[in-house]
Amino acid sequence: MQIKNIILYKNAEQIRMLNFELGKVNIITGESKSGKTALIDIVDYCLGSKHCKIADGVIKDSVHWFAITVVFNDKEEYVIARLNPNIRNVSSVSEIYIEKAGEEPFPSFDNIHNNSNTEGLKEFLSRKLEIAENLQIAEGNTREPLEVNFRHARLYSFQPQTLIAQRDYLFYNQTEPFMPQAIKDSLPYFLGTIREDGLKVEQEIARKKRDLSRLVREKNENEKIKADGISKAFSLIEEAKQIGILGKQIVVETVADAIKTLNGIKDWEYRDSVIEVRGENSALKELLANRNDNKIELGKLEDTISATEAFINNNFSYSEEVEQQKIRLESINLFQDNRTDNRVCPLCKNILSVEIPKISSIIASLQKLKQNLDETTREKPRLNEYLQGLKNNSEKLKEKITKTENAINALYEEQEKARRLRDLNLRRGIVIGRISLFLESLDFSEDKSLENRIATLRSEINDLLLLVDKESKEDKMASIINRINLKMSNWVKKLDVEHEDSLIRFDISKLTLFADTATQSIPLFQMGSGANWVSYHLLIHFALHQYFIQANRPVPRFLMIDQPTQVYFPPEKDINNDGIIQESSDEIAVRKMFDFIIETTDSFESNFQVIITDHAYLRSEKFEQSVREVWRNGLKLIPLDWLDANEIEEKILLQ
Repeated sequence: MQIKNIILYKNAEQIRMLNFELGKVNIITGESKSGKTALIDIVDYCLGSKHCKIADGVIKDSVHWFAITVVFNDKEEYVIARLNPNIRNVSSVSEIYIEKAGEEPFPSFDNIHNNSNTEGLKEFLSRKLEIAENLQIAEGNTREPLEVNFRHARLYSFQPQTLIAQRDYLFYNQTEPFMPQAIKDSLPYFLGTIREDGLKVEQEIARKKRDLSRLVREKNENEKIKADGISKAFSLIEEAKQIGILGKQIVVETVADAIKTLNGIKDWEYRDSVIEVRGENSALKELLANRNDNKIELGKLEDTISATEAFINNNFSYSEEVEQQKIRLESINLFQDNRTDNRVCPLCKNILSVEIPKISSIIASLQKLKQNLDETTREKPRLNEYLQGLKNNSEKLKEKITKTENAINALYEEQEKARRLRDLNLRRGIVIGRISLFLESLDFSEDKSLENRIATLRSEINDLLLLVDKESKEDKMASIINRINLKMSNWVKKLDVEHEDSLIRFDISKLTLFADTATQSIPLFQMGSGANWVSYHLLIHFALHQYFIQANRPVPRFLMIDQPTQVYFPPEKDINNDGIIQESSDEIAVRKMFDFIIETTDSFESNFQVIITDHAYLRSEKFEQSVREVWRNGLKLIPLDWLDANEIEEKILLQ
């Protein structure tokens, strides 16, 4: 992916387009405060950055839409536009416009509208760059897995002014939280040490391992069955004898005979007479109901007997009492009934305070007692006869209940016998099933196909493991880094830097460069001089991109660099305000640097694009052929006619 142009929309009529050549170095040179530094931020914003880093001021006050046209390896061109967040008074917007470029050089202002968002853009660019589905899992799961996407790929395409001369950091956004680790985790993928289909291979390995575990488990079970086969066969035969499937007189001496015998009874069916209990449930219910009715009737009868016996006992007590009264009353015969005065005691002749009863009254009471006593004596034999009848009926009911209970117990015994028979048949069925399973297991354990399948799976897993082998990846990574180091060590001689005769080494674990001298390894941050830092930034980025191109890795094919000459030619040295560097050692160093950039880019055969924004202007053919625009004498990123009169006057005063 390369940048064809940058387009700024103020409105439908005012549109600024900045064109670049593909596969070449493109230089925008100009004076300070002309908008050069904003180009990296504009491109990054259009490519879906989380934040809008475009500085506040003229640019954000003048532009409505920021847009770029990108060209992919398949020659397809797409316009990507993003709304200026100032339009909504926010710091950033997530909506994006993506459209395949048409015949017109750029879409009209009125046709631009949001049709996607930054997440959709990330997926689109990842797909167009052919970043395969992946998931980088840290060893030991010490951190969240990382899915490499376009946002990681673009880190090697930007070197803003604040980074190009930085001694502590090499890559774009490296200072952001978690970004150093993300670079370490994603760079192996972009270098190709991790297979494109690595995630798919890992999933295939996991699936095959599950299948292997299942087959090994089956094999172990079958081997155990086979090992236990001899004792198991004889054990099953003994069980068959115990439950009547085999006669107890049968004798089996060899394993072969045992297997033959078991094969003979595996389809055994019970053919003996079966006890049938017809209507046993209804008969039992009827007997239980009869017994219940009889017990109720017996209870009532026994209550009647008890009441009758109580009545007879009460009559006997009554007769005795009447007899006693009779004896007492008969004592009056001892006296004559010739008393005229009932107030005189017949014994002592004394006068009584209360008159005694007349003898005639006592005799009348005695006659009444005799009559009652005679009636009671006459009824007693009939009561005894009634009581005996009740007792006879009670005995008959008890006998009837006993017979019913015997019948009930007989039915219960019959049911138990039937249940035992059913249980026996169930046991027989279970044993037959175990015999069948045993025989089938013996047949399967003799099948060699299971072992063949296990061997095949193990071989396939080993082959897949080689594709994602950690040591293999590390060896491949070391080989790639060595080639990158060798390339930097050769290129360093083309630049005006210290340690040009040393081996230049990239350490991915530290994300920095080392110069390995004869006596020590010197890290970038200890080399000193901004000129060294700029040159080494260029070395690592061009070396990485050369490998990306040669290995056809899914990384954008462009590099944007802002102010690479700042350490040699700061703007305040431009006395004539023309950017031309005077002859000096610095001019030689700058010339070497641009020659290296242009020659190296040309060696990539149109597969790589470099966009440089700088204050300096070199009087050299290579440099001048690469210049696309010169922003001096009023020409800037934002045209003057986009500004109102007050803004123009302010800009002139500032100059």
